[in-house]
Amino acid sequence: MRVVAALTTIPGGRAWGRCALVYGVFLACALPIGVLTGLLRPGTPQMTVAEMLGAGAMVFVHPAFVEELVFRVLLLPRDPSSLVRGRLVLVAGASLVLYVASHPLNAMLFKPDLLPVFASPAYLAIVVLLGLASTAAYWISRSIWPPVVMHWVTVVAWLWLLGGQALLEHTARACVC
Repeated sequence: MRVVAALTTIPGGRAWGRCALVYGVFLACALPIGVLTGLLRPGTPQMTVAEMLGAGAMVFVHPAFVEELVFRVLLLPRDPSSLVRGRLVLVAGASLVLYVASHPLNAMLFKPDLLPVFASPAYLAIVVLLGLASTAAYWISRSIWPPVVMHWVTVVAWLWLLGGQALLEHTARACVC
């Protein structure tokens, strides 16, 4: 029932606005980390329009939709007031730890050559911030859609505009795994 409710709830303008504010705070914290550590390097994508559309669709499904479904909808209460504060913090903290840990774990299992990126402190710090922002957006809206949109925009912006594609390609070529 919780999954259906999260999937079928379309937030109103006020909820979207509050989620946009949360996303702005995320960007204000994440961008300096990324730029100062070299994780984010503005540039243009080296992809065709068709490749960008295909990659954008794939990123929408995974990681954006799948991760938000698992780490927000399935692991967190839809209504944060349904738990006492201490239990809510514990559940949210556990969900965040699992979310962050899933990134290097996925790299180890499926793309070991990319582990240097997905286990880097700067990358993981930004993942923590995105997890916190996504949790806030989920609780504000009680819908999966604002966190999915935030997650999707973050990943495609990194890949297409902030050097993520080039970094991943360079890391994969440099790996002697």
